[in-house]
Amino acid sequence: MSLKSTSVTVLVSAGRNSVSGQARGCRGDAIALAIGRKIAGDSLRVVHAGKPDDPALLDYLAYGAGRIDVLTVAPGENPLPALLANVHNTDLILTGSRAEQGLCSGLLPYTLAHELHRPVIADVLDVEIAPHDVVIRQFMPKGKRRKIATSLPAVLAIHPLASAEVNYAYARSLDGHVAAMEVPRSAPITSSPQWTIETQPRRAIALKAPDHKDGHARMLEFVESKAKGGAVAFDGSPVDKAQILLTYLRDHRLVDF
Repeated sequence: MSLKSTSVTVLVSAGRNSVSGQARGCRGDAIALAIGRKIAGDSLRVVHAGKPDDPALLDYLAYGAGRIDVLTVAPGENPLPALLANVHNTDLILTGSRAEQGLCSGLLPYTLAHELHRPVIADVLDVEIAPHDVVIRQFMPKGKRRKIATSLPAVLAIHPLASAEVNYAYARSLDGHVAAMEVPRSAPITSSPQWTIETQPRRAIALKAPDHKDGHARMLEFVESKAKGGAVAFDGSPVDKAQILLTYLRDHRLVDF
């Protein structure tokens, strides 16, 4: 199978700003789009399951998607049936590692590959199409990398640190267009999870004293093992123990009263 005969599709989702909630293109999907453009060029197909008028799609046009095929799916509806019926003939499917709408996102590459009976490879950094397979450089913990090969067709989840340049150009969002497509429902689904959209909980911020030591002192902490110090208040009344804690917070400027 040659590069020219390999069909490549990128799946993009509608991202949301974590602070304002404003619609935007998902950063992980934008990187997957850049990888797909590097592989397939103008023959790359971009697919979104959702609303054709979603303002987040304009970002993907600005990132270089000349056309986005939108499979109309109602909010909260499982997009898997629509995607299965539309991309089942694609040789290589690229997605981001996860969307930007909750802690439970990131399951789509695995459920899609399961239904299509294809291998799925996560944390992909780079992709190269070989004559008989696809060679992948994969992200590993502690800065390690490895190269693996898999046969086509396959599903690849792109890592956020993938080697791809994401360039935004507003003029491209004016030249590209979004095309709504009919959604066939003929593909059987063996697993149909129930999806719910929830507000992302605010993460707790750890109360930690700032470290104002110079570089030499911080380096010595790695080569010398010294006692950390501190005070353990076993005796005294609750007021005395609270005063010790309050003094520590004031010394490190964690409170201003």
